Amino acid sequence: MSDGKNTIAQNSAPRKGDAAGKASPEQVRRFQEAQARKAAMEAPTLKAAQDLAPDETRVAQIVSYFGMECADTAELIGVGDAIVRDQFTILYPVLVNQIRGDDNLTALKMHLDRTVDALVRSAIGSANFYETRRLLAKDAKDQFANEERDADRMGVDGGDNRVAVLARIAAENGVKAYSVTCIAEGACRAYAELMGEEWKAYQNTRSKQPVNQKATALLHDALGI
Repeated sequence: MSDGKNTIAQNSAPRKGDAAGKASPEQVRRFQEAQARKAAMEAPTLKAAQDLAPDETRVAQIVSYFGMECADTAELIGVGDAIVRDQFTILYPVLVNQIRGDDNLTALKMHLDRTVDALVRSAIGSANFYETRRLLAKDAKDQFANEERDADRMGVDGGDNRVAVLARIAAENGVKAYSVTCIAEGACRAYAELMGEEWKAYQNTRSKQPVNQKATALLHDALGI
């Protein structure tokens, strides 16, 4: 076959994991992750972070196995609680005014809304980062998803192998995600007690793209096209 025909054949041949122009399982997963991340940031909730971050039992296992440190759960929740309560107390006389003899909490509520929003978004971001690193470690461990069959061997320099390195990175970020999520949990609890209602993120529905347009953009981003 001539060089020209070889080039054409190579360019037209389906790429690995992309047979017949179909997205590979990895590409589908990335697309789904992109959808979930975008949805979480459009309407952030504490549950979105808690669903991704490791729970208390998992963190205890991580800390024990890897010899890491993590602040006490109650202490972390207390930090988030204090962030909201302290501002409520200090800003009450500044942001609350009287309307017909009743306290108008609108300005104070808006401020605390934004405070909790920032903490919850931070927790979601940290939890997403952890989940990405966890999946990388899982894929490296899974021989069906990993082409390096010797990934579990010791490194050439005598150090940790690739799977062990990725596992430690995931573990470190798991502790971080858990810690930040606990702080967000404390903030949400305090907000609910002080304001008499659960915290909910503000959503500007007028600026949202149509669902099909948004899905298409996410798909293109996931596939890198």
